[in-house]
Amino acid sequence: MYHYIKGILTYTDENIVVVEAGGVGYELYASFSTVEKLGKIGDMCKIYSYLSVREDEMSLYGFADLAEKELFLKLINVSGIGCKMAISILNSASLSDIISSIVRADVNRLSKIKGIGKKTAERLVVELRDKLSQGTEYTAVASPFGLTVSVNSEAVEALMSLGYTRQDAQAAVARVERPDMRTEDIVLAALKG
Repeated sequence: MYHYIKGILTYTDENIVVVEAGGVGYELYASFSTVEKLGKIGDMCKIYSYLSVREDEMSLYGFADLAEKELFLKLINVSGIGCKMAISILNSASLSDIISSIVRADVNRLSKIKGIGKKTAERLVVELRDKLSQGTEYTAVASPFGLTVSVNSEAVEALMSLGYTRQDAQAAVARVERPDMRTEDIVLAALKG
């Protein structure tokens, strides 16, 4: 129903933001990452949204970018994962780390997320692994389901020149990459494991 809301950030809490647009304050549940990216109280912001409608509740969920929203939508389509659990998963790590954990079938890592047991972690891997492993290159590669994953393509190419397969290079870069890292730092960190 709402694709995004653009307005003034009027309130933030741990997992809640309020954006005032057109005289209406929209309360949205959001990940820690989204809350940080929106800026300070009083700043103009744009937040992508998802409206969850249940028989006893209507809730808005907000995302700083479309990649986070698309991962959220994939997560809530997994049996046993609701909207609040999906936000908890998004709170657990960066998007690339979450995707990397699913693609590598790292059930131990996934089951450490608050509220996720071993069976749910296994279900995440079974239902999402193939879908997520197809789109992990930084140059805005959109996978068939519309998720864009942030992985530095120069680092991937460098690792491939050192003998890595494309899939292994992408997984290695996704595992170590941070926003403030240069390509050389990413390659070195990936080589160290």
